Amino acid sequence: TLSSLFAAEDGEVQVTGSINGTDVKYLRHQIEEGAVTSLDLSEVRIVSGGEAYHEAFRTEDDVFGEAMFTECANLKYVVLPKSVSSISANAFSHTGLKKIEIPNNIRELDLDAFAYCRSLDTVVIGSKVLSIGKGVFYGSSVKVAYVKPIVPPSIDYYLFSSHPDVIVYNESLGDYEDSYWTDFATIKGGLDEVYGRGGGRA
Repeated sequence: TLSSLFAAEDGEVQVTGSINGTDVKYLRHQIEEGAVTSLDLSEVRIVSGGEAYHEAFRTEDDVFGEAMFTECANLKYVVLPKSVSSISANAFSHTGLKKIEIPNNIRELDLDAFAYCRSLDTVVIGSKVLSIGKGVFYGSSVKVAYVKPIVPPSIDYYLFSSHPDVIVYNESLGDYEDSYWTDFATIKGGLDEVYGRGGGRA
C-alpha cells in the first residue's frame, strides 16, 4: 500500500504506479496534516477500488475524480497525471495551490475544478484543452493565464472572477478577442515569447 512506501521530503512527494481510493484518502490525510505540500502525480495511474477517498466519492479507472483533493488547504503545488484526459468537478477547489499547469493530455476541465483557490495566481492551460466548465477558476485569485490552444476552448459562465490577463499565441489573438473569453479576461498576445513559436501544438 502507499502508506507503507510513503516518504515525504520537505513536504514534496512523487507518487508512481497505480493508486486507488484508499491511497488517495491517505494522501489527503498527509496533506491535511501538513506533511505534504507538493505532489507529483505525473506517473500515476488512477484505478478503481479501495475506500471512498472523500465523503462517498470513489476512484474510477483513469479518471481524476470529483472532489479528489478539495479543501486540502495545505496543498501548494501539484503535477497532474499523464494518464487522464479530464479533471472532474471540484477536484482542487478550496486548496492552497499557487500555480497550476494543465498538461497537454487534458481535454476537459469540469465544474469548479480549481474554484476558490485564494493563492492561485498563475495558470497554464495545455494545448489540447477543448472544454472548460462553469466556474472552473471562479473565486480564485488568478492574475495571469497562459492559454496554449490555438482554437479557443469552449467556456461556460464564471470562468474567472479575477479578470486576469490571458496570454495567447499571436496567431490566435483575433479568435480569442472575438470569443466569450473577453467577458472574463483581458486578452493579450505574446505567448510565442514565453513558450516558443508553435508550442501550442506540442
